[in-house]
Parts: sequence; structure tokens; C-alpha cells
Amino acid sequence: MNRGLLNISCWRLKRVGGLLAVCAFFCLAATGCETLDSRLTRNKATLGALPETHQSLIRQGKIQIGFTPAEVYLAWGAPTHKSFTENAQGSIETWHYTNTQTETYYREERYFDRDYGRWRFIDRPYYQYFEYLYQEAMFTNGALSSFTLYPSALPYLRN
Repeated sequence: MNRGLLNISCWRLKRVGGLLAVCAFFCLAATGCETLDSRLTRNKATLGALPETHQSLIRQGKIQIGFTPAEVYLAWGAPTHKSFTENAQGSIETWHYTNTQTETYYREERYFDRDYGRWRFIDRPYYQYFEYLYQEAMFTNGALSSFTLYPSALPYLRN
């Protein structure tokens, strides 16, 4: 086998492996990689104490009016942001769930290649991140009073 090809393959494997390790680290650090199944497994006692209709909705990742914050947490997970409001009806707590969309664009850059003694051009990638709201849950006096599911971020990105 050609030793040069072996070195290139090993280099690519190391590069991909390093990239996967970095992605796994950020996933664990930022969100804990919490999924619906992991939440339900960790909170079996809480889930078992709920009515059967609530349990079936939560297992599907769905919620309904009247749910408690604990039930919404089981179905949707922890919110990205919370806001609190007081009005004549009482206290209102809103859970905001956001996601991030990445837009990639390329810009041509010029650099001097010293090995060949001439200018070269490369297309360098640049990344722009957009945070968008994809769902909200509103609790009035401790019970879910309304929720909203928003469309994806694609219509809102700049053209």
C-alpha cells in the first residue's frame, strides 16, 4: 500500500475524530444532550403518578392546556428563557424555547503562496448564526393556559 495514501487517510481520520469530540463536548456542555427518553427515564416516578391520558401525550412530546410546569418539562424539556408577568388575572410565567440556525457563505480571499511565489485565491467559509423562537408555553397561576408552536426559521432568515 502506498504510504502517502496511508498518511493522508490517518490525518483525515484524526481530523474527523477531533471534530466529533469537539461536537460531543459542546453538546454535553450546552444542553446535556437531554432527550425525551432520557427525561422520562430519569423521572419515572413523576410520570407514573400522572393520569394515563397525560402520560400518553407526554410520551409523544405533546402538551395540553391545564398541564403543570412539571408535565410540560417532561414533554418539552427545559426552556431556553423564562419571562414573568403580573396582571389582573394573576402571575404569568412564559417558557420560551429557541433554536439556532446556521447560514454559511463563502468569501474569496487572496493570499501569497511563498512556495510558488505567486498570489492565490481561496473561498473561505463564514458562518452566521440565527437564534429563533420555535415554541412557547404560558402558565397562568401555575397551570398551562396557552402554548404556541412557531414555523421553522427559514422564512425569517435574510435573503
